[in-house]
Amino acid sequence: MAGCSRGALGVPLDDVTGFLVASGAPPGKWPVSLGIRIDLLADPPLGGPPMSVTGELIARDEKGGTTRGAVTDAEGRVIALIVQRSHLVPLAGRPAPAPVPAVAPPAGVTVREALGFRAPEPGVLKLPATPLAANGMGNLHGGILICGAEFTALSALDAAGDLRATSVDIAYVRPADPQGTTTFRGRVLHRGRSLAVVRVTAVNSSNKPCAIATVTIQG
Repeated sequence: MAGCSRGALGVPLDDVTGFLVASGAPPGKWPVSLGIRIDLLADPPLGGPPMSVTGELIARDEKGGTTRGAVTDAEGRVIALIVQRSHLVPLAGRPAPAPVPAVAPPAGVTVREALGFRAPEPGVLKLPATPLAANGMGNLHGGILICGAEFTALSALDAAGDLRATSVDIAYVRPADPQGTTTFRGRVLHRGRSLAVVRVTAVNSSNKPCAIATVTIQG
């Protein structure tokens, strides 16, 4: 895969926009994502000052909410945009922070390497069990599924050179389990000279779909 993981920005964007709905959820309810649309406008900077992630609530009702957000660099340049649709599910108490290993991956390790993604064949990726991929509810983090969709789409295209993911539109159809293997399979819907569209389906250890994404790649 060329360049850096733009899709990794889905992790903080999912958190920031999701917690906006959570902050106003009634007792006994917690939001989970129905779907995310993320537009990736530029490669995130790999050094220098930190980026900023912001979000705002667009709409809320008794069933859930809609939020949007952005990632900007230190100069205010927009790197990524998100729209998230959430719905409320019953939950006793509030989710606790997901347990993570005491030792973080060393500097220089990529997101893909840290999570343990492997590609048994072009267009197929497997994510093994890892606590790094869990969210506060104990499910596979929605942003990690965005990462997997991006990696798989580029793998399906055997991407090299200047090809980059420019959007990911993902629907979450059932919770994924970070304690099991999640398999991503990509199918190329269109491939032109400068634009490609890939459908990626993530399935759990029981071969049931967890998420379905449409990934747009441009060069």
